[in-house]
Amino acid sequence: MLSAALDRSAPAAGLLALPLYAGLLLILGALEPGYSHLELTMSILGGVPGARGLAFNLGVAATGLLVIVFALGLRRMLPRGWTTNTGALLLMLGGAGLIGAAVFHCDPSCVNVLESPTAVGRLHIVTALAGGMCSSFAPFFFWAAMRRDERWRAFAAPTFMAGLLANLPGIIFWVTFATGNRLEAVEGLIQRLGLIFVLIWIFAAAIKLSALKSSTARSGVGEKGSSP
Repeated sequence: MLSAALDRSAPAAGLLALPLYAGLLLILGALEPGYSHLELTMSILGGVPGARGLAFNLGVAATGLLVIVFALGLRRMLPRGWTTNTGALLLMLGGAGLIGAAVFHCDPSCVNVLESPTAVGRLHIVTALAGGMCSSFAPFFFWAAMRRDERWRAFAAPTFMAGLLANLPGIIFWVTFATGNRLEAVEGLIQRLGLIFVLIWIFAAAIKLSALKSSTARSGVGEKGSSP
């Protein structure tokens, strides 16, 4: 029963994650006076007092849950093995990181993170960074698994490219940070791109997953490589 529920919900979860998160950023960012997507981190929106901050944090947590559901469903449609399991685990940890960042969210202006760090602020940073790193590495393991499945082989190269693109913003940020050449005018954009590239890949993979589910349903053939 649980497996059947995953089969039904995983494609929808993957299709919803990107528009939900992008909508949160665009709508709530537009409602916040003086907010800049280029300069400011996404976490600041979670520290806005009142309904808007609550809406952002609930939306981020919901996005994390959608990512976890998708990861479980994708695992069932790929060949069994450590690459599939590792990719799914990393993507699930990425979703859990989003949930953690929403639960341990910023206060107004992220003072509890940037100026006077508190336990909640530190947990926000830890969960956000760990989740981002895990989700950005997940495509590389899925790429290795997809190469072994003829149904996914054509999607393997885009998956590998998604992993490269998802990690590139983080590399740029840490190199510029470590060398004292911070790109403060675009650090907000750099932060967003790593997650957005992962969510775009999830959206595309969900389309592929949905097509495979429909093909399997029409043919009445069992799922090759599915895991229990």
